[in-house]
Amino acid sequence: MKLLLDNTQRLNLHALMGAQRGSVDDVRLFWRLQDRIDLSDEEKQAINFRIVEVNGMQQATWEQRPVPPAEYEFTGDEFARLVKMVKEWQPGFVTTSDRRWLEPLLEQLDHLESKNGHKVQ
Repeated sequence: MKLLLDNTQRLNLHALMGAQRGSVDDVRLFWRLQDRIDLSDEEKQAINFRIVEVNGMQQATWEQRPVPPAEYEFTGDEFARLVKMVKEWQPGFVTTSDRRWLEPLLEQLDHLESKNGHKVQ
């Protein structure tokens, strides 16, 4: 399964994966996926990516600059895990700020699910 991801989607998915809890096998899967979608040093520089401290906690921040999206291929199992992670994200999403990156991602996920004739559970 192929997803076209922009830098904001990649950074947010990376953060969601980093917040997952699970078995050692789950953690290793998310590490592999994080490594695959991680921004290169050049991409980070292009958007002025940085880690800042907010209320004693580290937080990633970057500037919204147009960076061409990239295509990433996932196995069926990896895709299913990504869909499950996004659609079942317990803390929830912020309606306004998450819409910019989340809505186009959900459209891709829904399209690929329907194209393959099933919903990922």
